[in-house]
Amino acid sequence: MKLLLFTSFLITALLTSYSTFAQTDATAKRKSYFKTGIDYVSNAVYSGRKDSSVVSYIRPSIGYTSKSGFSLGAEMSVLANSPDAGRVDEIALEAGYDYSKGNFDGGAYASKYFYSDGSYAVASELEANTGVYFSYDLDLLKLGTGGDFLFSSGTDVSVYFNLSHPFETGPDSNKWTISPTAQITGGTQSFYRAYYENRKFSFNTKTTNGTGNSNGHGKGHTSGGTSGSSTKTLTFLSQNKFDILDYEASVPVEYEHKRWGFHVNPVLAVPVNAMTYAINGVLQKEILTNSFFVDAGIYLKF
Repeated sequence: MKLLLFTSFLITALLTSYSTFAQTDATAKRKSYFKTGIDYVSNAVYSGRKDSSVVSYIRPSIGYTSKSGFSLGAEMSVLANSPDAGRVDEIALEAGYDYSKGNFDGGAYASKYFYSDGSYAVASELEANTGVYFSYDLDLLKLGTGGDFLFSSGTDVSVYFNLSHPFETGPDSNKWTISPTAQITGGTQSFYRAYYENRKFSFNTKTTNGTGNSNGHGKGHTSGGTSGSSTKTLTFLSQNKFDILDYEASVPVEYEHKRWGFHVNPVLAVPVNAMTYAINGVLQKEILTNSFFVDAGIYLKF
Protein backbone atom coordinates (compact mmCIF):
# COMPACT_ATOMS: atom_id res chain seq x y z
CA MET A 1 0.00 0.00 0.00
CA LYS A 2 2.81 2.42 0.89
CA LEU A 3 4.62 1.64 -2.36
CA LEU A 4 1.37 2.18 -4.31
CA LEU A 5 0.80 5.56 -2.65
CA PHE A 6 4.44 6.51 -3.29
CA THR A 7 4.27 5.52 -6.98
CA SER A 8 0.86 7.11 -7.59
CA PHE A 9 1.91 10.41 -6.06
CA LEU A 10 5.13 10.51 -8.07
CA ILE A 11 3.43 9.75 -11.40
CA THR A 12 0.61 12.24 -10.75
CA ALA A 13 2.98 15.01 -9.65
CA LEU A 14 5.31 14.57 -12.59
CA LEU A 15 2.59 14.30 -15.26
CA THR A 16 0.69 17.27 -13.84
CA SER A 17 3.84 19.36 -13.66
CA TYR A 18 4.80 18.44 -17.21
CA SER A 19 1.43 19.24 -18.75
CA THR A 20 1.20 22.55 -16.90
CA PHE A 21 4.70 23.94 -17.16
CA ALA A 22 6.73 22.22 -19.87
CA GLN A 23 6.06 24.89 -22.49
CA THR A 24 6.94 27.97 -20.39
CA ASP A 25 9.69 30.42 -21.21
CA ALA A 26 11.54 29.44 -18.04
CA THR A 27 11.99 25.84 -19.11
CA ALA A 28 13.06 26.93 -22.60
CA LYS A 29 16.15 28.58 -21.09
CA ARG A 30 17.25 25.48 -19.21
CA LYS A 31 19.83 22.95 -20.29
CA SER A 32 19.95 19.26 -19.45
CA TYR A 33 22.92 18.10 -17.38
CA PHE A 34 24.37 15.39 -15.16
CA LYS A 35 25.57 16.32 -11.70
CA THR A 36 27.81 14.45 -9.29
CA GLY A 37 28.98 15.63 -5.90
CA ILE A 38 29.93 14.79 -2.36
CA ASP A 39 28.61 16.29 0.89
CA TYR A 40 29.66 16.14 4.51
CA VAL A 41 26.96 16.30 7.21
CA SER A 42 28.36 16.80 10.71
CA ASN A 43 25.28 15.33 12.46
CA ALA A 44 22.09 13.72 11.13
CA VAL A 45 19.51 16.00 12.80
CA TYR A 46 15.91 15.61 11.63
CA SER A 47 13.24 18.15 12.65
CA GLY A 48 15.45 19.02 15.62
CA ARG A 49 15.68 15.37 16.75
CA LYS A 50 18.96 13.43 16.96
CA ASP A 51 20.44 10.29 18.45
CA SER A 52 22.43 10.49 21.69
CA SER A 53 25.54 9.74 19.60
CA VAL A 54 26.71 11.97 16.77
CA VAL A 55 25.85 10.54 13.34
CA SER A 56 28.15 12.12 10.74
CA TYR A 57 27.81 11.27 7.06
CA ILE A 58 29.82 11.54 3.86
CA ARG A 59 27.29 11.54 1.01
CA PRO A 60 28.35 10.93 -2.59
CA SER A 61 25.55 11.52 -5.10
CA ILE A 62 24.79 11.48 -8.80
CA GLY A 63 21.81 12.75 -10.76
CA TYR A 64 20.38 13.92 -14.04
CA THR A 65 18.22 17.01 -14.62
CA SER A 66 16.46 17.59 -17.93
CA LYS A 67 15.84 21.03 -19.39
CA SER A 68 12.11 20.47 -18.81
CA GLY A 69 12.76 20.39 -15.04
CA PHE A 70 12.53 16.67 -14.37
CA SER A 71 15.29 15.06 -12.31
CA LEU A 72 16.43 11.62 -11.18
CA GLY A 73 19.17 10.91 -8.67
CA ALA A 74 20.72 8.62 -6.09
CA GLU A 75 22.80 9.24 -2.99
CA MET A 76 24.60 7.11 -0.43
CA SER A 77 25.20 8.00 3.23
CA VAL A 78 28.43 6.57 4.63
CA LEU A 79 29.14 6.84 8.36
CA ALA A 80 32.10 9.11 8.97
CA ASN A 81 32.43 8.60 12.73
CA SER A 82 31.92 5.98 15.47
CA PRO A 83 33.33 2.43 15.52
CA ASP A 84 31.15 1.71 12.47
CA ALA A 85 32.78 4.38 10.29
CA GLY A 86 32.76 3.36 6.65
CA ARG A 87 29.44 1.51 6.85
CA VAL A 88 26.86 2.38 4.23
CA ASP A 89 24.05 3.60 6.49
CA GLU A 90 21.50 4.61 3.86
CA ILE A 91 20.84 4.66 0.12
CA ALA A 92 18.22 6.98 -1.37
CA LEU A 93 16.64 7.05 -4.83
CA GLU A 94 15.06 10.37 -5.79
CA ALA A 95 12.88 11.89 -8.51
CA GLY A 96 11.41 15.36 -8.86
CA TYR A 97 10.26 18.27 -10.93
CA ASP A 98 11.32 21.91 -10.42
CA TYR A 99 9.62 24.96 -11.92
CA SER A 100 10.65 28.61 -11.90
CA LYS A 101 8.99 31.66 -13.40
CA GLY A 102 9.70 35.24 -12.39
CA ASN A 103 9.80 35.46 -8.61
CA PHE A 104 8.06 32.09 -8.12
CA ASP A 105 9.69 28.70 -7.59
CA GLY A 106 7.96 25.40 -6.96
CA GLY A 107 8.31 21.68 -7.38
CA ALA A 108 7.38 18.15 -6.43
CA TYR A 109 9.65 15.29 -5.37
CA ALA A 110 9.69 11.74 -4.07
CA SER A 111 12.34 9.58 -2.42
CA LYS A 112 12.75 5.92 -1.52
CA TYR A 113 15.08 5.06 1.38
CA PHE A 114 17.03 1.90 2.21
CA TYR A 115 18.53 2.09 5.72
CA SER A 116 20.96 -0.35 7.28
CA ASP A 117 19.52 -2.50 10.06
CA GLY A 118 22.34 -1.16 12.22
CA SER A 119 21.54 2.50 11.62
CA TYR A 120 20.73 4.61 14.68
CA ALA A 121 19.86 7.84 12.85
CA VAL A 122 16.49 9.19 14.00
CA ALA A 123 15.13 9.01 10.44
CA SER A 124 16.20 5.38 9.98
CA GLU A 125 12.64 3.98 10.11
CA LEU A 126 11.58 6.07 7.11
CA GLU A 127 10.87 4.03 3.98
CA ALA A 128 9.84 6.79 1.55
CA ASN A 129 8.51 10.32 1.29
CA THR A 130 6.73 12.54 -1.21
CA GLY A 131 6.40 16.30 -1.06
CA VAL A 132 5.99 19.70 -2.67
CA TYR A 133 7.59 23.10 -2.10
CA PHE A 134 6.82 26.68 -3.09
CA SER A 135 8.61 30.01 -2.66
CA TYR A 136 8.01 33.58 -3.72
CA ASP A 137 10.58 36.36 -3.71
CA LEU A 138 9.23 39.71 -2.48
CA ASP A 139 12.70 41.28 -2.92
CA LEU A 140 12.93 42.28 0.75
CA LEU A 141 12.00 38.77 1.91
CA LYS A 142 11.61 35.39 0.26
CA LEU A 143 8.67 33.34 1.54
CA GLY A 144 8.93 29.55 1.46
CA THR A 145 6.66 26.68 2.42
CA GLY A 146 6.32 22.98 1.72
CA GLY A 147 4.90 19.70 2.94
CA ASP A 148 5.69 16.00 2.94
CA PHE A 149 4.02 12.66 3.45
CA LEU A 150 6.48 10.42 5.31
CA PHE A 151 6.04 6.64 5.13
CA SER A 152 7.29 4.34 7.91
CA SER A 153 5.23 2.05 10.17
CA GLY A 154 2.57 4.74 9.72
CA THR A 155 2.07 7.77 7.52
CA ASP A 156 3.17 11.17 8.80
CA VAL A 157 2.51 14.70 7.63
CA SER A 158 5.32 17.26 7.86
CA VAL A 159 5.09 20.95 6.90
CA TYR A 160 7.43 23.92 7.16
CA PHE A 161 7.41 27.67 6.64
CA ASN A 162 10.47 29.85 6.26
CA LEU A 163 11.61 33.41 5.66
CA SER A 164 14.91 34.28 4.00
CA HIS A 165 16.70 37.13 2.31
CA PRO A 166 19.10 36.03 -0.46
CA PHE A 167 22.11 38.25 -1.19
CA GLU A 168 23.43 37.53 -4.68
CA THR A 169 26.43 38.84 -6.56
CA GLY A 170 27.80 37.99 -9.99
CA PRO A 171 26.27 36.52 -13.16
CA ASP A 172 24.62 33.07 -13.24
CA SER A 173 27.87 31.54 -14.51
CA ASN A 174 29.90 32.91 -11.59
CA LYS A 175 27.52 33.66 -8.72
CA TRP A 176 27.72 33.87 -4.93
CA THR A 177 24.54 33.56 -2.84
CA ILE A 178 24.13 34.03 0.92
CA SER A 179 20.62 33.39 2.30
CA PRO A 180 20.02 33.97 6.05
CA THR A 181 16.94 31.86 6.83
CA ALA A 182 14.52 31.32 9.72
CA GLN A 183 12.26 28.26 9.63
CA ILE A 184 9.55 26.56 11.68
CA THR A 185 8.71 22.87 11.19
CA GLY A 186 5.69 20.90 12.37
CA GLY A 187 4.33 17.41 11.89
CA THR A 188 3.33 14.04 13.27
CA GLN A 189 5.93 11.50 14.42
CA SER A 190 5.06 7.87 13.64
CA PHE A 191 8.58 7.46 12.21
CA TYR A 192 10.11 8.79 15.43
CA ARG A 193 8.05 6.47 17.64
CA ALA A 194 9.21 3.59 15.41
CA TYR A 195 12.82 4.71 15.97
CA TYR A 196 12.20 4.54 19.74
CA GLU A 197 10.61 1.10 19.43
CA ASN A 198 13.21 -0.49 17.18
CA ARG A 199 16.55 1.32 17.40
CA LYS A 200 17.06 3.70 20.31
CA PHE A 201 17.51 1.39 23.28
CA SER A 202 20.04 -1.31 24.18
CA PHE A 203 17.15 -3.66 25.11
CA ASN A 204 14.33 -5.13 23.07
CA THR A 205 10.95 -3.47 23.52
CA LYS A 206 7.35 -4.53 23.74
CA THR A 207 5.14 -1.51 23.05
CA THR A 208 1.65 -0.64 24.21
CA ASN A 209 -0.61 2.14 23.01
CA GLY A 210 -1.42 3.30 26.53
CA THR A 211 -4.65 1.27 26.76
CA GLY A 212 -3.20 -2.16 27.50
CA ASN A 213 -2.81 -3.43 23.94
CA SER A 214 0.71 -4.51 23.14
CA ASN A 215 2.92 -5.71 20.33
CA GLY A 216 6.45 -7.10 20.33
CA HIS A 217 9.07 -4.79 18.83
CA GLY A 218 12.73 -4.02 19.02
CA LYS A 219 15.82 -5.19 17.23
CA GLY A 220 17.90 -4.47 20.31
CA HIS A 221 20.09 -1.87 18.61
CA THR A 222 21.93 0.79 20.55
CA SER A 223 23.83 3.77 19.30
CA GLY A 224 26.82 1.46 19.10
CA GLY A 225 24.87 -1.23 17.31
CA THR A 226 25.05 -3.94 20.03
CA SER A 227 22.18 -6.14 21.11
CA GLY A 228 20.55 -6.57 24.47
CA SER A 229 18.78 -9.71 25.71
CA SER A 230 16.14 -8.16 28.02
CA THR A 231 12.69 -7.06 26.89
CA LYS A 232 10.95 -4.08 28.47
CA THR A 233 7.52 -2.57 27.93
CA LEU A 234 7.53 0.78 26.16
CA THR A 235 4.35 2.85 26.43
CA PHE A 236 3.68 6.08 24.55
CA LEU A 237 1.37 8.31 26.58
CA SER A 238 0.30 10.73 23.88
CA GLN A 239 -1.41 10.22 20.55
CA ASN A 240 0.41 10.86 17.29
CA LYS A 241 -0.82 14.45 17.05
CA PHE A 242 0.46 17.30 14.93
CA ASP A 243 2.95 19.46 16.87
CA ILE A 244 5.52 22.15 16.22
CA LEU A 245 8.78 20.19 16.16
CA ASP A 246 11.58 22.73 15.89
CA TYR A 247 12.75 26.23 15.02
CA GLU A 248 15.81 26.61 12.82
CA ALA A 249 18.18 29.41 11.87
CA SER A 250 20.68 28.92 9.06
CA VAL A 251 22.99 30.90 6.79
CA PRO A 252 23.47 28.93 3.53
CA VAL A 253 26.40 30.09 1.41
CA GLU A 254 26.64 28.87 -2.20
CA TYR A 255 28.97 29.46 -5.10
CA GLU A 256 27.91 28.45 -8.64
CA HIS A 257 30.16 28.31 -11.68
CA LYS A 258 29.30 26.99 -15.12
CA ARG A 259 30.46 23.47 -14.39
CA TRP A 260 31.04 23.28 -10.67
CA GLY A 261 30.06 24.79 -7.35
CA PHE A 262 30.06 24.34 -3.60
CA HIS A 263 27.90 25.15 -0.59
CA VAL A 264 28.22 25.47 3.17
CA ASN A 265 25.11 25.54 5.35
CA PRO A 266 25.49 25.99 9.13
CA VAL A 267 22.22 25.29 10.98
CA LEU A 268 21.04 25.90 14.55
CA ALA A 269 18.01 23.73 15.41
CA VAL A 270 15.92 24.32 18.55
CA PRO A 271 13.57 21.36 19.15
CA VAL A 272 10.30 21.69 21.10
CA ASN A 273 7.46 19.44 22.35
CA ALA A 274 9.41 16.56 23.86
CA MET A 275 7.93 13.07 23.74
CA THR A 276 6.57 11.50 26.97
CA TYR A 277 6.68 7.72 27.41
CA ALA A 278 7.09 5.02 30.05
CA ILE A 279 9.49 2.08 30.35
CA ASN A 280 8.05 -0.73 32.46
CA GLY A 281 5.60 1.81 33.88
CA VAL A 282 8.28 4.34 34.88
CA LEU A 283 7.48 7.73 33.37
CA GLN A 284 10.16 9.22 31.10
CA LYS A 285 10.42 12.48 29.20
CA GLU A 286 12.59 12.89 26.15
CA ILE A 287 15.58 15.14 26.69
CA LEU A 288 15.75 17.65 23.85
CA THR A 289 18.87 19.74 23.29
CA ASN A 290 19.72 22.37 20.72
CA SER A 291 21.86 21.26 17.79
CA PHE A 292 24.42 23.05 15.69
CA PHE A 293 25.43 21.15 12.58
CA VAL A 294 26.89 21.83 9.16
CA ASP A 295 26.13 20.49 5.69
CA ALA A 296 28.93 21.26 3.20
CA GLY A 297 29.55 19.93 -0.28
CA ILE A 298 31.02 20.34 -3.74
CA TYR A 299 29.66 19.25 -7.12
CA LEU A 300 30.48 18.98 -10.82
CA LYS A 301 28.04 19.42 -13.73
CA PHE A 302 28.55 17.92 -17.16
